[in-house]
Amino acid sequence: MADQPINVLFIIKPERGAGAEMVLVEAASRLPRDRFRVICGLLTPDADRIIPPHLATLDFNLPGLNGWVWLRFFFKLCWVIYRRQVDLLHVNSYVPGNYARLAAALMQVPIIIDHWHGFTRFNRKRRLICRVLGRFTDVSIAVSQGVRDYLLTQIGLDPAKVRVVPNGVDIAAIDAARPGLEVRRELGLSPDVPLLGLVGRLDHWGKGHKELFEAMASLKENYPVHALIIGGGRRKKEVRALAASLGLADIVHFLGHRRDVPDLLKAMDIFILPSYSEGVSLALLEAMAAARPVIVSRVGGLPEVVQQNKTGLLIPPRDAGALAAALARLLDDPDLAQKLGAAARRRVRVHFSLDRLGKEITAIYEELVEKKFGGRGAG
Repeated sequence: MADQPINVLFIIKPERGAGAEMVLVEAASRLPRDRFRVICGLLTPDADRIIPPHLATLDFNLPGLNGWVWLRFFFKLCWVIYRRQVDLLHVNSYVPGNYARLAAALMQVPIIIDHWHGFTRFNRKRRLICRVLGRFTDVSIAVSQGVRDYLLTQIGLDPAKVRVVPNGVDIAAIDAARPGLEVRRELGLSPDVPLLGLVGRLDHWGKGHKELFEAMASLKENYPVHALIIGGGRRKKEVRALAASLGLADIVHFLGHRRDVPDLLKAMDIFILPSYSEGVSLALLEAMAAARPVIVSRVGGLPEVVQQNKTGLLIPPRDAGALAAALARLLDDPDLAQKLGAAARRRVRVHFSLDRLGKEITAIYEELVEKKFGGRGAG
């Protein structure tokens, strides 16, 4: 039998602000087109914002992601799998991922892959569900060794099935970003003011906005820093109110959700990510690719990316004092900041590019195709 393309279905919720979804999109776009026929199954609209034009899309047209909608999604996905003769399903392991894996197992999809990006809280029910679905899953991809270890201890997945594939970023897009001084002029900021930046959704306090504001409040008498807060979310008013209560209203700039993050990174002097929990942040990788010195919490997969005193500074989580000390160190020593930024740029280009991500995902696919189909097309 001549080789035939492998039919691959990705399940994606197309939000540019959601790093987990963007990783799936980037992986899909880098598969060899003559080998894999890709369909992006979209849970929500606005696909044109993030889906490359050469990828086929299928809209599940879900009015809302809750309740009976998931049952509708389940049955519609079963029909799609049958009609499109899906050979490989690749999903993120959140609620839609669980329904999708269950449908794929029921429809006997030969290859099932799930993708883990962070440290999900597991109650007894979810732990049981993931353990059962893990039996039907061929490979679970973790974005860091820390996430992999967490999955093994929390769920008890088969270690042979859990692979580490770090995230990647579009280095070409970072290189093509506009000059920082131009961006500062548009924002109405002086070219001389030290500018910090934090990129993260404002749905909770877990990205460390509170610690950043407290650190800035303790430094503002001696260091005239400003900060860009990039990202939207349901707690935006609360976060803004906290900044104002600490006397930072004039120096903390809330930009909301932005599509020009690479441009904004070029305007920053220091990138901050004092998260309480993190897999591997795409915003962090983009900042490092832009040669920004970074200060991040020593949590999750971040220490696997940032090497202390070599490519950035690591601090304890929930520690505004440690963050303030790290900021003062970089502000007092511009040569150190430049050295860390240059080293960070080199590290990302070698270890965290999209080309590397695409090659590793493709290698996993080819390995599973060889195992299930003897290396031939699905037929």
